[in-house]
Parts: sequence; structure tokens; C-alpha cells
Amino acid sequence: MSDMLTHWAVFDDSLRLMQRDQRIEPAFVEACRRQPQIARLGACTRAGSKWMQPLIELARASWNTPEAHPVIDRRLAWAVGGITHQACDTVAKPLLSVHAGAEWNLAHEVLQQTPKGRGHEDEVDTRRVQQCSAYYDVHVFKKVYVNGSEEPFARFFLSNELGPVGKVFEEFVGTMFQRALLSAHTFKPPQPYDDNSFLAWQDHVFDYMQPRYLDTQIWIDAFTTPDPALIEEFGVETNFYRDDDPMIEVARAIHAGGSVSQSAIEAASRDGLNQSMYGQALELSLRYLVNGTDFWHGRKDRLEAPLAYEPQWYRETLHGRQQGAGK
Repeated sequence: MSDMLTHWAVFDDSLRLMQRDQRIEPAFVEACRRQPQIARLGACTRAGSKWMQPLIELARASWNTPEAHPVIDRRLAWAVGGITHQACDTVAKPLLSVHAGAEWNLAHEVLQQTPKGRGHEDEVDTRRVQQCSAYYDVHVFKKVYVNGSEEPFARFFLSNELGPVGKVFEEFVGTMFQRALLSAHTFKPPQPYDDNSFLAWQDHVFDYMQPRYLDTQIWIDAFTTPDPALIEEFGVETNFYRDDDPMIEVARAIHAGGSVSQSAIEAASRDGLNQSMYGQALELSLRYLVNGTDFWHGRKDRLEAPLAYEPQWYRETLHGRQQGAGK
């Protein structure tokens, strides 16, 4: 699963902002506080547009029923994590497509060797795609998780300190993680047993089974021995994460224990101020959560996803490519 660290970082920073933003429904914050790991799962789960609104509706209907907890906490935390995931994806996929040199969805089809990716292998540099994701992930690992000193990580994450033994252990953990993901999506074979029903069930299992297609050493190398040329080429400190983006400044101030006012949060999320992907992801996440709050209180009939705008660097990149193609 690529970009996991970036998705988790957007969730954790969004939770920091939610705790200070009076516009956000307190139940959203409370659910994530009670079930942080479930919220992180939601922040890495696809197809959120299909399940976020129904889960919020379910939570809204039973939130004040004591017997509904803690199950309803898990459902709402999952939905809030999904909101931050979709906000992140809205701006992350275009950025990765530009800097990795391949359309994001096609790149992942090729990496996972799915039928949609077959015949398109020459269109994707799979190593470059992974490198781009890795350089973004390790940057937020440094900034948001302070090199592993913040939960849910430790300093050994992305390190080479354990040598060959660490590689063996990593393979074991990866296999266990894959098994856990698979078991979370499947049930026992249908009963009573017949061949056709079993094959249909097995095909369904295979549809959910995501292969372990990423080379984790690329992430470790990006963290332990980063290439300055790639940092510049991928726009890590400009297009991906700008320290001077207002939303990032506010998130880091809260992270450091500083006092941040409601007016400062609202001012930081005005259109056009945040130019990096990460700053825009936090901005969109807050807007989405405000929309979720409106939906929770019946001020809106549905959960609305906010539209992203194109930062100046992105428009300039597209214009440059169009000019080059016209020559």
C-alpha cells in the first residue's frame, strides 16, 4: 500500500485541527480519540464515497444511545478516516502523476499486475513511481512523526539498524499484515458446499487480495540516504510539503503545543493560500469535515466532497507540457 504514511499523517494532522476547530462536530473528534487505529484503517481504505455517508447516518441515528457504543465509535471513526483519505487523494494523485511521469491509477494497475495494467507496462517506470511515493512518505515521517518518535511508529521504522535480520523480520511482518487484510475482507466458504459456489467465493477473495507489490527498500533508502537531486526533482519541499503553507504552519504549531485561535484556522484555509499538496490536503480535509458536520446536523442532505483547485505550479507544469507537445 503506497502513500500510507502520507495518508496517516493527513489524518493525524486533521485530528489535531479538528480538536481546535469549533466548526467540527465533537462526535467526530471523540470517535477518533476512542478508536484511533480504526480511524487509521479508514484513512487507508478505498471507495470511501460509497460508505462514508451511510456510516455517518448510522452513527448520527444512534450516537446518543449508550448501548450502541463502542461499535458506533468504530463506525464513525472509520468514516472520519475515510474523509481525510479522500481529501488527500484529491490532491495527491495529480501530484504523483506529474512527478512520477505516469497517471496514478494506471501506475498502480501495472504495479499490481492487474488485467487493466497489462499491455501498458512500457508506459510506467515502476521504480520511479515508488521512489516518488517514498520521498513524499519519508518527508512526512520526518515532519509529522519526528523520525519515528511519535505514535504509532518507533525509531526502527525505515531504519537499516537491524541489517539482514531486519529484512527477514520485515518479510514475516509483511506476510502477516497481508493475511490480516485478507481475513478482514472475507468470510468462510459458503455452506452447503458446491463447486460453483466455492469458485465464485474464491474469485471474490482474489478480488480483495491486494498483492505486496512495493519494494520497501526504496522507502528505506529514501529515508536513510536521500538523493538531493530527487528531492528537488520530485518537488518534495515545494510542491509536496511547504513549511510556509498556512495550514501546515497551524498544524505544526498545534503539534508543538502552541495556542492556535479559531480565526487563525479559518484564515489558513482560504482559497489560494496553500500551494503544496500536503497543505491543500489539510485544507480540503477540514472543509470536508465541516460539510460532514452540516450533514450530521441536517443542514445538508448529503455528504459533499469539496473541490480542489489547481495551484500555480501545477498549471505551469501542465502548460509547459502542452507547449512541449505542440512543438
